[in-house]
Amino acid sequence: MSQNIILCILLAIILGYGIYLAYQWWQRKQVATTLSQEDFEAGMRQAQVVDVREANEFRSAHITGARNVPYSSLQQGVPGFNKSQPIYLYDDGVALAGRAAAKFYKAGFTDLYILQGGFREWDGRTKRRDA
Repeated sequence: MSQNIILCILLAIILGYGIYLAYQWWQRKQVATTLSQEDFEAGMRQAQVVDVREANEFRSAHITGARNVPYSSLQQGVPGFNKSQPIYLYDDGVALAGRAAAKFYKAGFTDLYILQGGFREWDGRTKRRDA
């Protein structure tokens, strides 16, 4: 009996997490376009490139020309961005960038793009802090 209860709880947790991941994916697809590294790199000179990782991660290494706006700071809004230029977002993967895209979308930005695979898979130009 108690094994069945534990199994039901475990299945509910797994199902809940699966629903959460599906919602995140759906939301990301509704507000932003995912770009391959090649497409991201080709268009980034005409865009506002935003790294949504925390400041310490940005300082250690980031895409050359990116601006650091940690996702945690977006709770106060998205000031200082030009709505007439595309926003290119990235993090280590795509989860935070997807949530950041939703924040930009709610603030009236519609030209939003996310780097597929995030910084973790980026092999373009970077700026690294010397150790």
